[in-house]
Amino acid sequence: MVPAWRVAEIRRLLAEGESQRKIAAQIGVSRGTVGAIALGRRPDREDRRQTAPGDAAVPHGPPRRCPGCGGMVLMPCLLCRVRALRDGGGSKPGLFPVRFDPREGADRS
Repeated sequence: MVPAWRVAEIRRLLAEGESQRKIAAQIGVSRGTVGAIALGRRPDREDRRQTAPGDAAVPHGPPRRCPGCGGMVLMPCLLCRVRALRDGGGSKPGLFPVRFDPREGADRS
């Protein structure tokens, strides 16, 4: 991945009118990367890291026994969360917009 500071530098050089080949050689990236940045087809690294609002909490801390499934997991238990969403008891609507029941196939809701 190209760091954000390099993307900013490439955009600055493009705005100054430098050729894409010269920028690629100067910065040390491929001509395709410079071209993608010039055309706006390459999202910034920060844009890719953003999560959707209402996303599930990231598991953390030492492993503990889950009161729902009994497994030794990092809390909150992802298995219990997926089961709750699958069974329709999800507390955050829209978190996983596609429901999947292995007996019936994918059901887009």
